[in-house]
Amino acid sequence: MVPLIIGLSLIWLIGRGVPWNAKLMTIVVTLAIVILIVALERGGYWPEAFRRS
Repeated sequence: MVPLIIGLSLIWLIGRGVPWNAKLMTIVVTLAIVILIVALERGGYWPEAFRRS
């Protein structure tokens, strides 16, 4: 769910005519957040309330 929201917001930002360096920074931050979430989930540190059954 979170990666989907992040991806949609990234597409929205890119479509708004943002300068190239801001697009690059947005992509880097987005990928870092997704990798962090996946790492937390795989490591068992993700809160139980956010896990899928």
